Amino acid sequence: MRHVRQWIRLSFVVAALSATVRGHEGHGAAEIGPYDLDSPRVVSPETAAHIGLQTTEVDFGAVEDVLALSGIVRAAPDRHWTIATRTAGKILSVRVQVGDQVKKGDVLIEIDSPELARNIYEVRKLETEYQRLLVDIARSEGRVKQLRVELENAQEAAVLAESELQRSESAGEKAIPFNVLVERRTNAIKARGEARLKEVDLEVTTQEAAALKNQADALRLSREALHAIANVELAQQVAGAAPTEERAISLVRLVAPADGLVVARAARPGHWASPGETLLEVADYSVVQIEGELPESLISRVVSRGSDDVRIRIAADAAFVGKGSVKFISPVLDEIKRTAHVLIEAPNPEGTLRGGMFAALTIVLREEKTAVVVPTSAVIQDGPVHFVFVKNGDVYQKQDITPGLANDQSVEVLAGLAPGDVVVSQGAYSLTQLRPKATPIASAAASSVGAPE
Repeated sequence: MRHVRQWIRLSFVVAALSATVRGHEGHGAAEIGPYDLDSPRVVSPETAAHIGLQTTEVDFGAVEDVLALSGIVRAAPDRHWTIATRTAGKILSVRVQVGDQVKKGDVLIEIDSPELARNIYEVRKLETEYQRLLVDIARSEGRVKQLRVELENAQEAAVLAESELQRSESAGEKAIPFNVLVERRTNAIKARGEARLKEVDLEVTTQEAAALKNQADALRLSREALHAIANVELAQQVAGAAPTEERAISLVRLVAPADGLVVARAARPGHWASPGETLLEVADYSVVQIEGELPESLISRVVSRGSDDVRIRIAADAAFVGKGSVKFISPVLDEIKRTAHVLIEAPNPEGTLRGGMFAALTIVLREEKTAVVVPTSAVIQDGPVHFVFVKNGDVYQKQDITPGLANDQSVEVLAGLAPGDVVVSQGAYSLTQLRPKATPIASAAASSVGAPE
């Protein structure tokens, strides 16, 4: 009977142990059968190192209310330049390659342009004509001044002649001989006529001077228009600039408009360049724009935000966290997607952000500075439940929490933790995949196998 009871007890224990799942958890300890997320976990140093387990102490800190978006990196519109010629010609040389850094004023392309030579010839003709007109204008203005003086003298002479005539007529024919009176009348008429002729001459000369000025202005505008067509540096635009051994009159030099990077090249030596044809593209990526789409339901939150900070992350560099700011939210929505176009401006001194790159954006809406916080990586969500693992010695116990504000870095804990608690900050999800070790009851049952009654 005793052997029967021992056999029954042994069968029971073996059946219980066979239902358990054995796994390697540091030292190959037994695990209980049913998976229980609430059971404490004892993790050996080897397993902790294997899953990258890290802990941190719960403390007070700042947490932000954030909004997650995505966007595409673009060069800022005012930092992307297209290099093109305004005069047709044959490309002689291209001094840069894609990827080259250029400085403002660097010569990029040289073009032999017969059209430029013709333009400069026309400019010089216009310049010569313009200078001649300036001389004529000066002469006309001098003549106007002379005529004004002569007109004043003629008018004074006419006044004197009129006065003399009036005195003679007042004295009567007995006091003044008739022939003298006639002569004085003739002199007065002649003086009035000369004054009138001077007045007409002055008016005509003034109009001629004005016409010369208008003609000179038209020539000046034509000359400046031809200067603008050339699209070369200032020294070549001067109408009087003569060709040198190093520089022909038909040579066009296209220069860099600003410091930047050559991002595209279509020009090649021997190619005939047409006016307006894109030959090079130069961009400055020290400051970039990130274009995103803001859902209609979230526009009011972003518009009324208390902060202008935006954090930027990219898949190409997990450690990179860039900074930016919201520069523009479109007043017009996409009628299909129901989103507003949003622009983020971000400094990019190291060139980490590249054109066309996908970026994850975190827009900071407001900040709570005195909250109990844990790292975002410490919190696991299982349906509506949020929990962390609290460390007590070598034991890790699941602890439910009530989260508050959350961002891409920290989570506010409203209930469930207190400052000073130590929680798992890295490897929390891996802990959920480890089955807990056998409980003391299972260990006692196993040790009782073969024990005397």
